[in-house]
Amino acid sequence: MKLYSTLDKKIVEIVPNKEGCISMYSCGPTVYSRMHIGNIRAYIDWDILYRSFIYTGYKMNRVMNITDVGHMTSNDDFGSDFGDDKMDKQAEKEGVQPIDIANKYIDTVLEDFKRLHILAPNGEIIPDNLTYEDVENYGWTRATTYVPQMIEFIKKIIANGYTYETDQAVYFDVTLLPDYNIFTGQKLEDKEVGVRDEVEEDKGKKHPADFVLWMKRVGKYANHIMNWDSPWGNGFPGWHIECSAMSTDRLGEYFDIHTGGVDHISVHHSNERAQNIGAYGHPVVKYWIHNEWLVTKDDAKLSKSKGASDLDEIISSGFTPMDLRYFFLSVNYRVKLQFSIEALEGAKNARKSLEDKIISLKEYKDGKVLESYKERFIENINNNLNMSGCLALVNELLKSTEKPEDILATLLDWDKVFGFGWEELLNTQTNEFIYCEGDNVELDTLIKERIEAKSNKDYAKADKIRNKITDLGYTITDTPDGVKVTKI
Repeated sequence: MKLYSTLDKKIVEIVPNKEGCISMYSCGPTVYSRMHIGNIRAYIDWDILYRSFIYTGYKMNRVMNITDVGHMTSNDDFGSDFGDDKMDKQAEKEGVQPIDIANKYIDTVLEDFKRLHILAPNGEIIPDNLTYEDVENYGWTRATTYVPQMIEFIKKIIANGYTYETDQAVYFDVTLLPDYNIFTGQKLEDKEVGVRDEVEEDKGKKHPADFVLWMKRVGKYANHIMNWDSPWGNGFPGWHIECSAMSTDRLGEYFDIHTGGVDHISVHHSNERAQNIGAYGHPVVKYWIHNEWLVTKDDAKLSKSKGASDLDEIISSGFTPMDLRYFFLSVNYRVKLQFSIEALEGAKNARKSLEDKIISLKEYKDGKVLESYKERFIENINNNLNMSGCLALVNELLKSTEKPEDILATLLDWDKVFGFGWEELLNTQTNEFIYCEGDNVELDTLIKERIEAKSNKDYAKADKIRNKITDLGYTITDTPDGVKVTKI
């Protein structure tokens, strides 16, 4: 497997610390709202990477964190230490406790992951009944359950002389780490010009790039709802320390791969790396792998404030979760991807065309995987996850003169990486009439109104609309890939 290593600034061969086994930590969601499609791109990219390692024969030890405390809002290049805690801010908005916000949105993450065919971090298909209560049994780690480990991690950094303490916080002193900016190549003194408001928040802060390991419950955080006792006073952990503590607790002080978005490079992952060296005296992560942004037509990062939809909104617009998965999968993880409804429509049509061809092979049984094609498939995977090459190989195979049963067997084998659920599709496929959008304007309107009602959890209205659809002579069924409408 060859991937682009941010630290090496080139594509490198992945050589794990333990032969045949990959240890991988993935930056997961901050659970203060529903994931939007920009977030989702990263999780699909890393799901493909995970599946690819498994497919090519590696044993996997993977962890994904859930940030449910300490992630501050930030609008600058440093990453804010003195912004508003996203969890506290949303809890205040909804009139509940931060832990209730976390639990609520963890469940929406699980729901979206299931619909998108994203595997749990431990490699299992996410069960329908999985809730926030049991996520840690499936490879997720919650920041709020790892605070004791974070405190012990900070103690190690302090003992090694990389910190200082003020009345408000314990800081990591980045000037003591000569290669702190190894990811970006930026000179530390260049950041002096970035003195921000938060330097005024704590007069004891020495350098704008110094970052919080532990925030005390004083000043603007005197009433911070989530708090713990520590040797430095009652307070809460900084965002960056969470990932260092959780990853090393689960994967050890040497592990292979850390994934995240390119927006993590200059601050979050630079700080994580600094903490790791501060605690252990050496780097912990061998390969840092980052995916690019989903962007607007103006090449700006697509975010909630810039109109990024969540999965329910995508479905309400007439798409399925697999349309979105196909859209993201068809472009390399290192390429900026411009989102538009027109582009997603193109992915939808390509996916549907591909599915129709696979369905046409349904009657062919007991085929064998074509090893010559499989070898080429793996070559594309190993070439920095060249999934567009893999999809091109799918089309080549479908046009080939190979036996139909062997073509189908090979495609189903490749779907272990793609994750489209083709075998389930074949098992549920019937020859009954399936309604196509545009055949009936009144029915189209009712379908969209029902999707919107369900999205708003107005189930009574959704049931009434279902009855109207029945009166028109159709049945509507909710499936993992969206709604299915058939003629009675």
